Amino acid sequence: MKEVKNNDVYLTLEDKKSDEFILKQNLDALRNTKNDEMTRITQDLVSIPATLVRLKWQNRREIYPLQVKEEIYGAVMNAIIEQRPELKEKLLGRLEANYQYLLAREIATLRLTRKLSDGEYRTSNVTCVALDEDALATPSTAPTDSKNA
Repeated sequence: MKEVKNNDVYLTLEDKKSDEFILKQNLDALRNTKNDEMTRITQDLVSIPATLVRLKWQNRREIYPLQVKEEIYGAVMNAIIEQRPELKEKLLGRLEANYQYLLAREIATLRLTRKLSDGEYRTSNVTCVALDEDALATPSTAPTDSKNA
């Protein structure tokens, strides 16, 4: 019986060893997979303005009433200021106070979200959004201001 010189399990048409051939095929397959994935990712990418326009179009039913409400409030405030200029500072002060309150709430929400994502808090521990860090440590009564003008 004739002794077999190269007892590889895989048969190849090339003279190279089968392990090298399989390695080359695997590398080619990985390279092709990577290129296909990169092509898919780059085709999925769109510009930020195009994405914003698409989101605005998708949410137009929710955005339009807010824009109309904002325009109506602005027109009413302008009419009040034209008729009674002495109320201008009071109106703008109240508007700024409300804006600062909303800004503080948004900052507190972002802070809380960051702590939740970092694992510092658990959702079972969070019952409300505090405007400042000290409110969580020392419970105190919220100040009440009378806005009867």
